[in-house]
Amino acid sequence: MYEWLDREISEINLKKFHVIENQQIGGVIDQLIDIYLSLPPSYIAFLSKFGAVKLYRKLSYYQIGVLNPPKEKILHSGEKLLDIGHYNDARAYFRYSLLLPGKESPVFEWTEEGFERIADSFEEWLIKRCTDARDSYTDEEWQDILNLKPFTNEEVAIVQARQHFQWRAVGFDQDENLLIAIRNESKLILPYLSIGIIAKDNTLKGVIWLDVSGIHPGQQEVVKHPGYKELIAPDNTEVYSLPDPLPEDRESYWEFRR
Repeated sequence: MYEWLDREISEINLKKFHVIENQQIGGVIDQLIDIYLSLPPSYIAFLSKFGAVKLYRKLSYYQIGVLNPPKEKILHSGEKLLDIGHYNDARAYFRYSLLLPGKESPVFEWTEEGFERIADSFEEWLIKRCTDARDSYTDEEWQDILNLKPFTNEEVAIVQARQHFQWRAVGFDQDENLLIAIRNESKLILPYLSIGIIAKDNTLKGVIWLDVSGIHPGQQEVVKHPGYKELIAPDNTEVYSLPDPLPEDRESYWEFRR
């Protein structure tokens, strides 16, 4: 079972495109012992083989996620669900009332149209959603994924240059724009510097791109950026350094834009 996913993972030489955590199924047994025997066989088989996963990366998010262990959720109506993952913004669930020992159980997603039955089993849901995820890439994009080009010498120089940009958050202006003091200790002028941004209450996480095109080697400047001010209050905002980009991160790091 799931040999097709094994093959796809082996064909794609990108470390972040499919993230397999290989967390063993013991996590499910320990936390959900009361329903363990009722979990559908295809879901158990997946967790036994892969554990938790994040699949089909696009920029900074993954189109598909599978949880291990699943998370219990209780609706306002009192109905109990098991959150098993997501497809894009839609969470995927089993319904407790439909779980039967040794039997498959339908998967539902919470969409804009309400609680919708998507598939008759976890395996069917995963195949359907993986097909949908692959179809979201053009043929050219998929070939780029299968045949990732290594960094050029110019791109290597950009990666090294961003390591020599020093920055710190200095606060917010009267319009709640984020203020970042940046010093360029590299030998290059970069168009942008990518940094991470997160809400302290963990409700939102993302990336912002600071315009550093006017900061020459040896110079320092305070750069203004709106951040996510429409979504995160200043006192709930934190920024942090991102890891060095890999070739598969070209689209996510604006340092590579001309």
